[in-house]
Amino acid sequence: MTKPTGPSERERLRAETARRLVESAFALLRDTPEAPFSHEAVAAHAGMAARTAYRHFPTQDDLVAAVWRHLRDTTGTRWPTCEAEILPLLRALYAQFERNATLTRAFLAARPRADYAVPGSAEGRAAFRQALAARLALLSRPVADELVGACVAIYSAPFWQMLRDRGQLAPRAAAAAACRTMQALIAASDAPAPTPSPPSPRSDHANPRRRPRRS
Repeated sequence: MTKPTGPSERERLRAETARRLVESAFALLRDTPEAPFSHEAVAAHAGMAARTAYRHFPTQDDLVAAVWRHLRDTTGTRWPTCEAEILPLLRALYAQFERNATLTRAFLAARPRADYAVPGSAEGRAAFRQALAARLALLSRPVADELVGACVAIYSAPFWQMLRDRGQLAPRAAAAAACRTMQALIAASDAPAPTPSPPSPRSDHANPRRRPRRS
């Protein structure tokens, strides 16, 4: 008699509990973005004990990262796989931010309360290294890292929010500005890095030697 290869009942219940907690956290950020975001609030919304939330997501970092993954899956966020996809997907990403503006802003507001690395940053760097592989191969490692880091920053909700709020740009203008910035940044990688000019030779006129005094 063969043993079942699927998940056990206990594993299914654990996965279901985690799913309910993430959906409750997602709903809290969407419906009451001004309310405190905590394990206790999420557990109460899900009708569970706070210790259950802590058991599945020991830190707030873990909880917020799980909500980010749910937000990414809900909005259909995609990373580019080649250079030709970067600008079209960037426009689509900013359109998704606009359609889910309340939730996106609530997530950004919840993030500073958790001390953790920005979710998706490692995934984004890997994606842009693949998409820009041909260009990066011609650059030094420090310059390649700068290009990838800047691309990931533009391809993000904080950059969208900065253009919309601090830049006071309308939705279409914000997306256009992000695309122009991304395009100019990538195009700039074609230009050779400026070389420092050699120091000018010292001239006797610029630095006259003192003549010895006559006795």
